[in-house]
Amino acid sequence: MKIHVSTNLAVTFLEPGKERLTKQKFNNSIENPVEADVLTFGRAYSQLLPADVSYNSVIETKEVEYTE
Repeated sequence: MKIHVSTNLAVTFLEPGKERLTKQKFNNSIENPVEADVLTFGRAYSQLLPADVSYNSVIETKEVEYTE
């Protein structure tokens, strides 16, 4: 049996002077978010970032448990 455990989102952005992207994680999202809603969430979060920080993307991570 496949059981949904969690869905997490991570907004990624590039800060000045850093080579790697920074991730801001948001745990316990809804089980199957709509792609357009996830992108809207990323754009809304990017409005809270300083002007010199560049928004990159949103990563969705799902965790499921398989039992017999």
